[in-house]
Amino acid sequence: MSRPASAGANRGLTDPTSDVAPDLGSRRSAARLGAYASAALLVRLADEGARVALTLLALERTGDATTGGVLVAALLAPHVVAAPVVGLLADRMRRPERLTALAALGFAASLAGSATALGGAPLACVLALLLLGGCCGSALTGVLSSQLPRLVGPARLPRAFGVDALTYNVAGILGPAAAALLASRVSPSGGALALSGGAAIGAGILAVLPLCPGRAGAERALRSDLLAGIGAIGRDRVLATATAATCAAQIGAGSLPVVAVVLAEHRYGPAWAGGLLTAVAAGGLLGSLAWTWRPAPPSRAHRVVLLGLVAMGLPLAAAAGTSSLVLVVALFALSGLCQGPVFGALLLTREHHAPQQLRGQVFSVGAGAKVTATAAGAALAGAASGLPVGTQLVLAGAWPVLAGGVGLAVLGLRSPGR
Repeated sequence: MSRPASAGANRGLTDPTSDVAPDLGSRRSAARLGAYASAALLVRLADEGARVALTLLALERTGDATTGGVLVAALLAPHVVAAPVVGLLADRMRRPERLTALAALGFAASLAGSATALGGAPLACVLALLLLGGCCGSALTGVLSSQLPRLVGPARLPRAFGVDALTYNVAGILGPAAAALLASRVSPSGGALALSGGAAIGAGILAVLPLCPGRAGAERALRSDLLAGIGAIGRDRVLATATAATCAAQIGAGSLPVVAVVLAEHRYGPAWAGGLLTAVAAGGLLGSLAWTWRPAPPSRAHRVVLLGLVAMGLPLAAAAGTSSLVLVVALFALSGLCQGPVFGALLLTREHHAPQQLRGQVFSVGAGAKVTATAAGAALAGAASGLPVGTQLVLAGAWPVLAGGVGLAVLGLRSPGR
């Protein structure tokens, strides 16, 4: 399959002399990757923990959980809108790490400011602060991940993306737990401020990371450039299929917290909702470690994505057929285990198929779309919460199974285009 639109897309992976993928010594490369992972973990801990911290803070200051939901929505909503703009800025800058550092600092300031102002300032002012923080948040996911080819050599890139995926898994487990623990031991505002401080430290590390300079993109018309990343995804069959499939599957993943709560309340007691979600997260962590230990080659990464989606959905659907708590927990953990390699493989697929000059946009648009799909899944699960719990489990599992299955049917089992 001819792919002229992506000519040069994979230079960072195939050209060892490319200035965007330095071939570093093993220890030096590991040290740089460790610094990156530390910074990414700190800012993503703040991103994940902020959702719990804001909800608890709203309960303390206003006594209204609905306000907490509004605050979290204000933080998440700008991701998909800001993603193309942030990605475009990253692609046009020779030092995009400065953008991610400023974004992390802006996110920290937004969280600290909203934690301080809530209850004293008008709610509109707090929402405005969080909307600004949400715009910064899109740089802490896709755009930050897109900088890895400028940090490690091409041979180490698959494992580097696995390490990056681990920061998401660990942040997803520890961020909410840290926010809840600090809220109970100190105060909700203390938890929010601690997360903010961690993000500020992460911003400092990102600012001094020794990345190779990027290649500033040609300054074309702003409107056409904003659509360039979306166009690059649509033109590449593999990239378009992987992006669409993971977004559709994310609807099921986004519904899972709501489904877990309903399942726990109906069968095992409300406290087990957290246990079920922890099982998924722990399984995902192990799956990401497995990918980091032995990643697939870039040309086969999209197959790992699509097969992983099918494998992560089947255990959730199977959980509808049993009432055994042990078996349900095991099935939730198995779903997470299968999901673990998907994200690292997705990052590698984006890198392998995205045009180099549009890498930041491709990564940020994909990340923003997944956040939107997650929110849509939660909303749909809320609307379907009156259905039998078994039906809800089947629906949660059906999204990734169908998404992965359709993707495999579109692309086939052979590696196209490379």
